[in-house]
Amino acid sequence: MEDTIAALSTPAGISAIGIIRLSGKNAVSIGEKVFRGKGSISKMKSHSIALGSIIDPVDKREIDQVLLSLFRSPHSYTGEDVLEVSCHGNPLILKEILNLLLSHGARLAQPGEFTQRAYLNGKMDLTQAEAVNDLIRAHTLYARLSALNQIKGDLKGFLEKILEQVLNLLAQLEAAIDHSDLNEKFLSSEDLKKALEDILVHIDKMLQSAASGKMAREGVRIAIIGAPNVGKSSLMNALLKKDRVIVSEFAGTTRDIVEDEMNVLGIPVRLIDTAGIRDTRDEIEKKGIEKTKEIIDLADLRIFVLDASRELNPEDKELFKLLEGKKSILLLNKTDLQIKTDSDMALKEFGSYAIPISVVSQRGLEEIESAIENFYFSFGFEPGKDVLITNVRQESLLQKAGSALNKALEAVKAGLSEEFIASDVRKALAALEEITGKKFDEMVLDKIFAQFCVGK
Repeated sequence: MEDTIAALSTPAGISAIGIIRLSGKNAVSIGEKVFRGKGSISKMKSHSIALGSIIDPVDKREIDQVLLSLFRSPHSYTGEDVLEVSCHGNPLILKEILNLLLSHGARLAQPGEFTQRAYLNGKMDLTQAEAVNDLIRAHTLYARLSALNQIKGDLKGFLEKILEQVLNLLAQLEAAIDHSDLNEKFLSSEDLKKALEDILVHIDKMLQSAASGKMAREGVRIAIIGAPNVGKSSLMNALLKKDRVIVSEFAGTTRDIVEDEMNVLGIPVRLIDTAGIRDTRDEIEKKGIEKTKEIIDLADLRIFVLDASRELNPEDKELFKLLEGKKSILLLNKTDLQIKTDSDMALKEFGSYAIPISVVSQRGLEEIESAIENFYFSFGFEPGKDVLITNVRQESLLQKAGSALNKALEAVKAGLSEEFIASDVRKALAALEEITGKKFDEMVLDKIFAQFCVGK
């Protein structure tokens, strides 16, 4: 981290104000070359702001009047000296100032490099760094709350407590191994079992939060399923409040997967319209139907739409078989027409209450949103209140730690020596340290921070 890096920290385009960030050991000296104010930057106190101008030192031309903020190491976002130049948000001005900084010794920052430096300089752990990107990309209340709590260190604190328990246990095991020649027990089998079981309880509880955490971060994947012409595409348009999908009275119009995002009572949702399932000779429609069957398995929740204006048919019943054992919401659409299938008939046939709706008259849409909300909170976790695992990396490493500790527990029950038990406990410790980033792989780090925008 010898280089001093610079990047635009505000979105590209015209705005009232744009910010350029500079971080590194030469940030102040580079700033001195181009900034002219009442005093020099080197004499400014940390966390102070100065009014001045950015001047091209070659031709003495003023580029813009700016506010310059100084954050001295180690009390900055990155842990290094940081300068932030707030100028008018004209893309031409921003580009000229950035190029000026680059020409005087700075290097253009890579995606996420400021946050990567913050992590490497001990300003945050890896879970907090990941949450920075999540917060930037959060589109809903619960996505924001989940990311904000992780930035504040909720997950970090929880993991540090587990790490402390594992370290204490490992220390006692290694003491027993080192002094195996003494006729003294450092830990009884019962004490070992209890210690391992206590840690596993905490890990299991955290793993149970993974579904809620990932849905808060990535959105609840909801597939709209049904026979052709039951109103799936119309329902998607109604829920999104825009014409996202082509709607037609002819069956088989939707031949591919159509996906869009929406906000349901603060919950991020990824709504997926699918091809209607039926027997067809159309090869393109067949491919769409195959994709629909894949989505049924991959979705977190399925909305199964029936047509209330006609009687239930074999296609409806066959489709329901694909949904058995999967979380689903049953809808009866077209209740504005003459009813031939009502909620009682649907309950008798499918064993599930069907929400009566009419996309045409907008009836029942609020009930659908309430059903989605009930599904989300059925896991027993709430962003903003509970500590959540929010991505696959964290979940897989926690599973790895739990698996190692379960093997250690089995070794205790089998009466194996401390060496075997300690080996599995070390594996659990390594996995937990990888979650927080106490131990890390360079390739994993690069992959994580490559997902960030430049300037963060």
